[in-house]
Amino acid sequence: MTVPASVGGSHVRVELSNLFWEDPVRIARSAIGVRGRFVEVSIDGQSSIEIPAGTSRWTDPVDLTVSHGDEIVIDLYLPESTPYTTANGFTFDRSLPGDFVGSRAFPLGGSTPVETDESREFPATNTGTGPDGNGWSLPPGGPFLRTIEVAGAGAKAVVVCLGASSTAMGWPQYTAALLPADAGIAVVNRGIAGNRIRLDAPSATPSWGRAGLSRFGEDVLGTHGVTHLVIAYNSNDWSLPGRVTPLDEMPTLAQLIDGYRELIDRARTAGLAVLLTTVTPLAPDLAGDPGREGFRLAVNEWIRTSGHEFVDFDVAIRSVAHPSLLEDRYAAPDHTHPNVNGSKRLAQVMAEALARLQL
Repeated sequence: MTVPASVGGSHVRVELSNLFWEDPVRIARSAIGVRGRFVEVSIDGQSSIEIPAGTSRWTDPVDLTVSHGDEIVIDLYLPESTPYTTANGFTFDRSLPGDFVGSRAFPLGGSTPVETDESREFPATNTGTGPDGNGWSLPPGGPFLRTIEVAGAGAKAVVVCLGASSTAMGWPQYTAALLPADAGIAVVNRGIAGNRIRLDAPSATPSWGRAGLSRFGEDVLGTHGVTHLVIAYNSNDWSLPGRVTPLDEMPTLAQLIDGYRELIDRARTAGLAVLLTTVTPLAPDLAGDPGREGFRLAVNEWIRTSGHEFVDFDVAIRSVAHPSLLEDRYAAPDHTHPNVNGSKRLAQVMAEALARLQL
């Protein structure tokens, strides 16, 4: 699993998670690599790791020099067939059977991965993406990997981006890449596809994760050194009910705003600065639904006039001619999510906002 570093340092450790499975997970060997140098890792001094059901474990820190933008490789050997219910990101490389931890010759097999070479870009592009950036933006990550911590240089700010699929698809990583190497700003992607502010995932689609309000303690306050929270949710709370989930899950506008306010209040109580992002346009069939599009416009009006710091993602990638739709050059094939160009555009306006805050 290959993830770009937003800050540099001299030590690395990772958090491996088995929070949502009922059996232990055994990892026989593991390593962390940067620029071709791999160091085997342990937990409490043991190289063979067992993660009990419902828990996560931090590896012991290893000495590795990491620079801003370096690709950190997390290499795990699973000695037996291992289902996973905790995953972060969309793309990872899986080998043929065998222990290849730390090997430069990594025999790929089974996962149709993106080949790693000097031109590889992160977030990794995939699924029909051409050089024009019009395809999907799919960031790296993988099973069991929850967090990577880099220590030794001292981050000036740690920005946690809490959201759903458009966040998970990678604008936080692109934002980090745009920041100066000496900015000392860590940007943490806590986006989960399908995630909602108010309601946990239904049993039919557990990958949507716990609601933002439910996971706030672990995913925001549990992030070491967090200083800023970006609340970057899209339309799942009100676009899914009646289509994918029961209609009685549809919130009122007041209920949704109360959800935003609770996140803001909890963050500020913890001493965090908060930024909101406006909601980008819906798919064309939903944009034509007066109730749902009206809901989106009302949410954005509240965000823009509530007195809180905000970044206008809606204005950044919506169509000038048809403001209820995404601009074609920023739209993924489903015209709901940003493509690579769209994710980069969102990153640009977020980087500009962070610069204005003079972190």
